[in-house]
Amino acid sequence: MIKRTRQKLLFIYSGIIALILVIMAASFYFILSGVVNRDEHSRLEKAAEKTVQEWLHHTTGIGKREIDDHRRPGGMEWEFLQNDQFAVVHDGQGKIISTSGVRNPLVDDDISQQLVMGGESSSYMHIEQQVSEGRKVYAVYRVAANDGKGSVIYIGEDISKQLNLLSEMKWLLSGLTIVLLLIASVTGYIFAGRAMVPIVRSLKRQQEFTADASHELRTPLSVLQSSVEILEEQKGKLPDVHQTVLYHMKDEIVRMIRLTEQLLMLARADSGLLQIRQESFDLREMVYAVTERMKTIAKEHRVEICVEDMLPEGKLLYTGDPDQINQLLYILLDNAIKYSVPGTAVTVRVGKYGEMELDISIEDKGCGIPRESLPHLFERFYRVDKGRSRQWGGTGLGLSIAAQITRNHGGQIFVTSEINQGSTFIVRLPDR
Repeated sequence: MIKRTRQKLLFIYSGIIALILVIMAASFYFILSGVVNRDEHSRLEKAAEKTVQEWLHHTTGIGKREIDDHRRPGGMEWEFLQNDQFAVVHDGQGKIISTSGVRNPLVDDDISQQLVMGGESSSYMHIEQQVSEGRKVYAVYRVAANDGKGSVIYIGEDISKQLNLLSEMKWLLSGLTIVLLLIASVTGYIFAGRAMVPIVRSLKRQQEFTADASHELRTPLSVLQSSVEILEEQKGKLPDVHQTVLYHMKDEIVRMIRLTEQLLMLARADSGLLQIRQESFDLREMVYAVTERMKTIAKEHRVEICVEDMLPEGKLLYTGDPDQINQLLYILLDNAIKYSVPGTAVTVRVGKYGEMELDISIEDKGCGIPRESLPHLFERFYRVDKGRSRQWGGTGLGLSIAAQITRNHGGQIFVTSEINQGSTFIVRLPDR
């Protein structure tokens, strides 16, 4: 329980820290990406505005003279562009009529075609180009020249460095988030352990008290039981009232002995002192033996016990603690008999689940268990009907011990039930 609680605290703590780190890293990245993009747009828009002004001035300044490439005398000058910016002017048919610089990637045939096609739907686009140095990415802004001839100006800028910076920043933030999460998880595990220290000490003292009290109570209870048995030998000489008191005393002493034994077992299991033997024994023979012993109790309740063996003949060898498995079967059979309707039968089935697991199911035709009680059925001291449990000598620990024994052997225990129809307890053990 302590381990699970510590793990749960660690999971909650790490989850909150991870969520905060992811939100912070993602926010920082998107803010940085937004700043870079806005800066790109701003530079390209300013360059485009200046280009349109210069282009109109250039076309007006040369009058009716045909617009020629900048490399010819009288061509347009592009000194206002920055070093990593490029410009190209297309006429109404998509033909290049002017470009900036000698090494202008926008004059490439593939890129030029992408400009014409992409410009139909967007004024801002990204275009990639494979070069010997690697991949180049250009941000391109499209604007109408407004020269009355349908010309279009494209302003491009190499943004490969900015994208590389964003990519490196993304990986850096991811790595930093993972490292901080690991540090936070280790720190959280340590602090969760320290926070559990007082609880562990308190639980340990409680377990020690339970174990000591159970152990110390066994001796006086055994003395009382022996005394009651001696008195029973002289029961016929006692008045009826004294016989009734003696009967109730014996019943309560038996119940107290059972309770102390169950508490002692649970305390040992919680403290890790319970030894789980690993012996090979015939599980089929044990089922029949326990069933045979319980027939006497079943007869008192006018209940029959039937065994349905669905496994091949021969020994059913199982490796585990025979005493604990015997106690498990006793608890489930005793529980089924007590809550069965007189005149009905308890059915014990032994079979296989898949290839690697054994199934032992115990079905009764009793009053059933309410649906809201099923999740709590294996909790300690939980009783569905406290009045009836008291009447039958129940302590609310039997099913909890059955679940503990099943877990000790690496198995699982289930229950299905319907009101006034009965209940079925299924123990699933690994076949070993």
